[in-house]
Amino acid sequence: MVLKNSTVLKKTRPCTQAELDAYMAARPRPVRNTFEGMYPLHEDLELSDEQVQIVLDYLQEVNFHLPGAAAHEFLVVRWARYSGFQFMQEPLEAYAVGLRCTHPGMEDQHTFIRMSWGQLMGDPEAVRLPVNEPVLASDTMTLARYRDTRTGPSRTGVDAYGAGSGGSVAEPVPGADFDLKLLNGALNDVLEQQRTGKGREINSWWNPALDWGVALAGRYPRLKYFESRGRLDENTLAALHAFEARAARAEAALQELGLATPASVAASALRQADKAESGTFFRRHRIRDPQSLTESELDDPEG
Repeated sequence: MVLKNSTVLKKTRPCTQAELDAYMAARPRPVRNTFEGMYPLHEDLELSDEQVQIVLDYLQEVNFHLPGAAAHEFLVVRWARYSGFQFMQEPLEAYAVGLRCTHPGMEDQHTFIRMSWGQLMGDPEAVRLPVNEPVLASDTMTLARYRDTRTGPSRTGVDAYGAGSGGSVAEPVPGADFDLKLLNGALNDVLEQQRTGKGREINSWWNPALDWGVALAGRYPRLKYFESRGRLDENTLAALHAFEARAARAEAALQELGLATPASVAASALRQADKAESGTFFRRHRIRDPQSLTESELDDPEG
């Protein structure tokens, strides 16, 4: 079916402050979730025209900008989020004000600047917070380092799997090259953690351990399955064996950090795949509508 041009919806990004205001006004305000023991000093607030100008003036005063753009090339998201109670080392007066870049070609880059409550209230003697780096949310994502553009992959969805890494020859197994990137990246992080000597110190060990576990539980069994069915081409097969050789040499580091090894994961995954394809694999039964612990305690006459 061919769609007429008039029926094709084109996404247009707000180019002016008025357009951004209208865009945001059509959407529900974010909900502030607070829990017992959390007492925000301030509330989120909707910025007036005067407060928007305060933000714009401050951007130029401190020359806040994204690489390749200028301080005046921002629109302000009027809904300022109070962040003073959310982070352990954040000042109690801190707000995060969302910004959208308007520089040609960078309209998809969004960041924020930290400002104090007093600044937003127009107090000339207000506390000035240390200026934060113009970080993009996409830069903080786990997969950011594997993407080919700063704000995300250039190909997504079906299109991302329609061609190999070279972009011309279709892969026998779509996404196998990306599977291997993730596996090798996760292994690099594990080895770096082992080299630091911090061991299982939770603040540094958690992320590499989690990424390794996720890659090994999902990406690696997928590749081993296709290998067992003769679906991997020569280049992918060689790259898979190179990863396995690296992991084998790193077995001592994996054991030191309490992490699984590829060999045991592959054997289990292939057994499960064989059972599934032969019709002998059954899901484990789960209890339906389990009773919560709170309700159990209330119903216990001896509790």
